[in-house]
Amino acid sequence: MNIGNNLSALSAFTSQMNVTANNLANVNTNGYKSSSAVIESGQGQTVKVNVVKNNSQGPMIPNESAENGVEEMSNVDVVKDMTQLIPTQHAYSANLRMIETSLEMRGTLINMIA
Repeated sequence: MNIGNNLSALSAFTSQMNVTANNLANVNTNGYKSSSAVIESGQGQTVKVNVVKNNSQGPMIPNESAENGVEEMSNVDVVKDMTQLIPTQHAYSANLRMIETSLEMRGTLINMIA
């Protein structure tokens, strides 16, 4: 069993969680543009992640001190980001469990041989 594939998946899911955490941390930062992490199959059976910037406009609010009287808020979709964390967490846990099982099996095999 090759744990390299599971390690690349763990890395990709970690990146996805980091992007989501960054979005949520900046939800109240005016003008902030959110990002999303797209997980794809890489060469072989590896997993890779592509971070894509969302350049859509956020909601506009009145602001007298702004140049044109309005200011753009962040375009972070909190509901989307929070719900995306659920399958990401499950996928991360599943890959971690696969690595743990592989290591346990190898340990058992070594004990049987020794």
